[in-house]
Amino acid sequence: MTTPSARSIACGVLFWLLLGSASPIVAEELNIELVEEGWGDATLVDVHAVLLSAAEPLWRAAGSPQLPRIRVEPGGGPIVLHRRGPDGAIRVRLAVQGRRWAQMAYQFGHEMGHILCRFDEDPDPNHWLEEAVCEAASIFTLRQMAKRWKDHPPYPNWSSYAAHLQQYADDLIEKGTLAKGIRFKKWWQEHRSQLQKNPRDRDLLRVVAVQWLPLLEKDPAGFRALRFLNHGVPEPEEKLSKALQRWERSCPEEDRIQVRRVREMLGVQ
Repeated sequence: MTTPSARSIACGVLFWLLLGSASPIVAEELNIELVEEGWGDATLVDVHAVLLSAAEPLWRAAGSPQLPRIRVEPGGGPIVLHRRGPDGAIRVRLAVQGRRWAQMAYQFGHEMGHILCRFDEDPDPNHWLEEAVCEAASIFTLRQMAKRWKDHPPYPNWSSYAAHLQQYADDLIEKGTLAKGIRFKKWWQEHRSQLQKNPRDRDLLRVVAVQWLPLLEKDPAGFRALRFLNHGVPEPEEKLSKALQRWERSCPEEDRIQVRRVREMLGVQ
């Protein structure tokens, strides 16, 4: 893996400071590094601007937690690797090249969700829960970016791209919206076993994400609760009710309401 140069990262940070799209604190605290090669016709400065813009709303909503350095590669993913770099950096791999900003933001938003969830390697029969909220996080990211870029894009001539970000999010929501007359709780009861068997089924995850998204947009503090989703070690065949109970007990008192809302959404006693 190519080591990102200090010059390329410094240029990205300087760019944001000059444009005023992110504060110096955000650029410093969200330490995002890029490998130098493989981004196609996109410049490192532009990619860094997009990734920082995608990460910021999630990071702020989660309470601006202190995170390790995040090192991003353009290929081999999208995935966040369990094994960190020699310097302790979190390693994220995307699957996008060139100036496909909406796709890049969507993929990175999903992986940022895993980072906020403090992803681990413990086998979890309810891992679909993390995957679903990460899918919701990626749509949340796109919608937040669309709002911000309309008036405060990284570059002034990027403001028109806000509509593309919004359309990308709208298309994802449409794909995850149930047909009229189908109630989510009934749908969930019919498909929950499929998700447990295949927790990365994107089509099914998107349906759950579209139901979860309004809870997070109404109260973005819901992302704070994600920091405690993976606390404790799941039992080999842990029931969903037990997993939600473990999650709720791990949360600070003020964030437990977020887990209760998820329980209500899923109809779990």
